[in-house]
Parts: sequence; C-alpha cells; structure tokens
Amino acid sequence: MEQQLQQAVQFFKSEPAYKKLFIGFVKKYESLGRIGGTVPTALFTEEERQVLGRFFGVPGGQLYEEGSISLHMFEEQLKNTRFQDIGLQQLLEAYFGKIMISKRQQQMDREENIRLFLLDQRARHPILASWLGFLLEINGEGRWIIRLAEKDPRHFASMATSLAHAMKTLPSKAERLPMFSQRITGNPHAFDLDRDLGKMFLHLLSVDRFEEPINTSIIVPTDTEAVNELLNKYHLYRDDLLNFVTAAGLHAEDSTGIQEVWKAAVKRDAVQILPLRELVPLKRVYPAFGKIVWIVENSGVCSVLLDKEPRAAMICTNGQFTLAALVLLDLLVEEDCQLYYAGDFDPEGLGMAQRLLNRYPEHVELWRMDPDAYQASHPVNVLPPERLEKLKGIVHEDLIDVAKEMWRVGKAGYQEALVDLMVDDLGIKE
Repeated sequence: MEQQLQQAVQFFKSEPAYKKLFIGFVKKYESLGRIGGTVPTALFTEEERQVLGRFFGVPGGQLYEEGSISLHMFEEQLKNTRFQDIGLQQLLEAYFGKIMISKRQQQMDREENIRLFLLDQRARHPILASWLGFLLEINGEGRWIIRLAEKDPRHFASMATSLAHAMKTLPSKAERLPMFSQRITGNPHAFDLDRDLGKMFLHLLSVDRFEEPINTSIIVPTDTEAVNELLNKYHLYRDDLLNFVTAAGLHAEDSTGIQEVWKAAVKRDAVQILPLRELVPLKRVYPAFGKIVWIVENSGVCSVLLDKEPRAAMICTNGQFTLAALVLLDLLVEEDCQLYYAGDFDPEGLGMAQRLLNRYPEHVELWRMDPDAYQASHPVNVLPPERLEKLKGIVHEDLIDVAKEMWRVGKAGYQEALVDLMVDDLGIKE
C-alpha cells in the first residue's frame, strides 16, 4: 500500500495541472471538513484541462462545459486506475506531506492552544489570575489581547511578566507613570498608552477595580479624563500640573520646613489651586486653625462658604476626586484632622461620599447628607432609571437611609440649596 501511494504521488506530481486541482481540493476539504464540493474548471488553462480530461477519459473541452470537477467524482475515477486502493484524502495528505484539517478544527485547535497557554501564564503569575481568567471566559473587549498572545506567545509571556511585577509593586503614594514604567521595566515609555503593554495594563486595571467576579464585558476608559481617573485609583498619574485640587486655610511643610506660599495664602485669606506636582514633595499639611477641614464638591458653594468664613480650612474637589485631592486628604488624615464631607444628592455624589467613608473610616463625617438635608435641598431633577440603579451600590450604613429616600423620590438635590445651613455649621464647628 505504501509503495502504491508513493507511486500515485509521483504520477500526479508529474503534471502541474494536478497540483492546481489538488490545491482546490484541499481548500474544499478545509472548508467542509470532509471530501465534498467542486472545483471550477474555469480556473484551468486549455492545456491543463486536456491533462485532467485524460484522467477522466473525456476531452478537455467537455470538462470545461461541465463547469466543475467534483471531489467525489475524482475519487470514484481513482478507483478505475492502478491506484484503486487509495482514497482521495490519503492521496492529498501524501501529496502535500501534511494532515488535512478543516478550518473549524484548526480554529478549535488554536483556541485550545491559547487556552492552555493562558492557563500556564495564570499558574506562573497568580496575581494576574483574575485578569487572565477574564480573558479566558469573556469574549469581547479583551479579544485583541488574545490575538496578541496567538501572534507572538513569547512576547506576550514577557509582557505578562512585566504586568505581574507592576501589580506586585503598585505605588502606595503618587508616582508619575513614566517613573513607574522605568522602575518596572527599565523603559520609561513601556507603559505608554499607545503601546501594547500600556493598553494591556489599562485593561488589567479595568478588570482589577471590580471587586465582584466579572461575568460580562467591561468598559476600558478611552477618553483622557476617564483614563486619568483609573490610573489615579492606583496612585499613578500622567499629568501633575492639570491634576489639581482647590483649597484654603491650610499650612504645609516639606523637608525644608513650612511653605511660605501656603502661609501667605492663609494670611491673605486666599484660595490656592494646588497641582499634584506641588503636593507630592510635602511632608505635612494641616489647618491653619483647629483640626477640622470642610470638603465640598461644588466650586460655587465653596466660594460662598469662604465669603462667609474666610478662615475656614476648606477643600473643593470640583467633582470626582483627583489624585491631587486624595494626596491632600491623605496628608490631612496623617495629622489626625476631622474631615466633613458634603456632596450633591445624586448617585455620583453619594458614591463619592461612600468612597471617602471607606477610605478614611475614622476621620470622615458626612456634612448635611442625611434624609432631612435631602428634603431641604428641594430635589426637582428627575433621575433616569439607569442612574437610579447606581443607588444599589450605596451600602455604607451612614448613607443607606438617604439612598433609600432618593430611590423613593427619584430626584436629585444639590448643595446650593443648603448653603445657609452650611454657613451656620461652619460657625458652630469652628
């Protein structure tokens, strides 16, 4: 049988027309996963059709008129030759020197190989287990990462090693992304967000920030503000000038002693715009008077309050917490200051309050954020269902009651309506 098979291969390789035909046969097999289908005779020259016609015992012109050559027809004709004991699949595999595999099976094999590869990476880097598990289980956002692994497993393994090292040594205080990149990889641009490693790192952080197991696709931030916010959660920042917080009534010290700029601002009752760049070197920050610091979300409210009480130690977050704001609050907590936080009565405002309560459980108290204050804010803006759903994530005991009331009413309230009450509070507490 083996000798007959080699003779068949030698015979069919003697004419180039058969190679073209057999290539078409292999494509059909890969598409169907079996011997079947046809190859158009229009693909062949007149001379090639004459060669193929002799195999079938018909003129080449007749073969052309029939329009195609069936794989089954060829296999049946093979039985009428001296190669009658050889099947077409056996002939094709010997002719090309490889096992024929359907495209579906090829895809299944690729998926199994990449699955085993990612499982191996997960075993090597336990700190990446959740992320790699997400890539294995969830098709969608992370598919491009799978393709990177398929294209160059060795390079992917190297990047996985860098990512594992990055997650193990995330900064505990603010660090510039290029410096972090230099520390982890020796290349300050390795985690640039237009590079594969940088994009993978962002995807990894997007998965990591979810506390519960993920069974759906995630949203990886793409706009500058959202990307910075995600990096800020891990004490990383790209821009230390535009990452800022507004504050008043605070003194600061660095390794050389008290900061004269801060001292002068207090003396003049001036408000400071504090970029992260100026906060990172500081050793201490504390109120110029007392131990209480007032925190508000809205800049207009902050300005009115300072008009009434210019000596109050006050911070305005201007919406979501920047890394600069968190660095400043960390320094105040180290001084054992008491923080009073007031935010808007919307799901995002309650979410920010919850974040502070969880971050500084011994140092944060809510300021005019109870159900009575909510009613006093005269809520009028109707919250759409998708925003109301966010209230289900408010679970802190100090916020549960107001979250339930907001759910019942279905409207948002804002700080501006409470300014007079808040002014009164400043005088009492100070």
